Amino acid sequence: MALSTVLKRPLPTSMGRRKGALAVRLTAAGFWFIVLMLCGFLMSVNFSNNLVFAMTFLLVGIAAIGWWQTRWNLRGLAFGDWRCEPVFAGQPVNYKLALTNPSDSGRYGLQSSVIGGEWKQAVLPAQGQIELLLQRPTESRGVLQAMPAEIKSRFPLGLFEARLTTGMLPECLVYPAPRGVQPLPDQAQGQQAHQRRESGSFTEMRRYAPGDPLSRIAWQALARSDEIYTKEFDGAEGLPALWFTWDMVKAAGVEEKLSQLCRWVLDAQRQGREYGLDIPGVQISPASDDAHQRRCLKVLALYGAVTGSSD
Repeated sequence: MALSTVLKRPLPTSMGRRKGALAVRLTAAGFWFIVLMLCGFLMSVNFSNNLVFAMTFLLVGIAAIGWWQTRWNLRGLAFGDWRCEPVFAGQPVNYKLALTNPSDSGRYGLQSSVIGGEWKQAVLPAQGQIELLLQRPTESRGVLQAMPAEIKSRFPLGLFEARLTTGMLPECLVYPAPRGVQPLPDQAQGQQAHQRRESGSFTEMRRYAPGDPLSRIAWQALARSDEIYTKEFDGAEGLPALWFTWDMVKAAGVEEKLSQLCRWVLDAQRQGREYGLDIPGVQISPASDDAHQRRCLKVLALYGAVTGSSD
């Protein structure tokens, strides 16, 4: 896991903001600092040495101020919810958290914390906002489980560590890795796709229909009227919708089959082709929009975990 911070322009004030529970605990350095103070106190009492007395109470004052500063460094911070987007297996999941500092003083040494994480300190300017980016690795498809996350700080002395709870990292969907050597299958079902091959000369424009390729959109007409039109050509030939079925995949294992199907979905989407998905327990009718792609990838990601679901 890796952490980085990115300064952002001011975030919308309408975004939800909340505050988490704040706790302060001793660090290893702080424990030995307390031991040093106790030793100094025992020496000053045993030898009646005023200089050691003064040094001991100076250390006590430093520790007290350090505790207060460490706690104040996280106190009052406001934040929203962690956000993430689905990824393919092997890619890291990027979790983002908007963090706001309402005070007139900067906050320093901020770290986002999860189990097994690696930290990089961030600075939150006065009256400023940043976006924390936390990465979690993925190895296999499915659902990456939720995990509690915190913001930590040991500023300024490192004797104490303040922890601010920020809720749970949400579950994240992990699609199969798009792998496989098989090209798009030639087999197609009779349903005609909306898109057409451009052949012949331009004839007319019609209103955009879901599945029309971007290359056929009349961008000048869109700029004039704010409505989307698609160019038509004479001599065009319809493209039949593709079907991706379980038996078409020439692979040994389940994961290899899912990876090949995932690659077909991405290839067909890139080419603007309509395609349907037919795997054991689930059948999705052909389409070609982004929502259809996400639906197919979700079914592949959750194959074996849920049955009969095509959402």
